[in-house]
Amino acid sequence: MTTVIKLKRSETASSVPGTSDLQVGELAINTSDKKIYVKDSGNNIVEVANQSTGATVDDATALAIALG
Repeated sequence: MTTVIKLKRSETASSVPGTSDLQVGELAINTSDKKIYVKDSGNNIVEVANQSTGATVDDATALAIALG
């Protein structure tokens, strides 16, 4: 049986999650802007990928560090 994983998400352009919206390591996606965010251990919301740049090695490293 397939497991469905749903990220916190917004369909509102330019909407960015706040620090109270996410737990450390939790991901959120903005489907309108096509951006992915993560909350890091420093309580910061970090954009880790977007459609215009795509994910980079540095983005993947930042995501791996944030997720522990």
